[in-house]
Amino acid sequence: MDTPAVFILSEALDLADGDQELLLTLAELFLQESPKDVAAVRAALARQDCDGLTAAAHKLKGSVLPICAPRLFEHAQRLEVLGRHGEFAEAVSVCADVDRCLAEVHAALRDLIAGGYSS
Repeated sequence: MDTPAVFILSEALDLADGDQELLLTLAELFLQESPKDVAAVRAALARQDCDGLTAAAHKLKGSVLPICAPRLFEHAQRLEVLGRHGEFAEAVSVCADVDRCLAEVHAALRDLIAGGYSS
């Protein structure tokens, strides 16, 4: 089974209607806001707050859509489901997966911003 890409540039660019500057802006915004979203997930986990975890994971999942990061999206989606069901023990493990994927996505986005687009 192939591992999904960290970040799918072609799909993200399609979602931005081919606007490279828009995609770079979205990438910068994601780099700024996603740590706050993950902090909200962690806070909800610490409180064992079903609604808070569900809402924070949903927000993170939504912020991942425009940058097309499939593994991060899948983990955020899983956290959302776990929050709905109050499955906090498993959510802690999935949160660690989110952290790993988020670091990978951040690195890829920083590279994109620093290097621009290849011809």
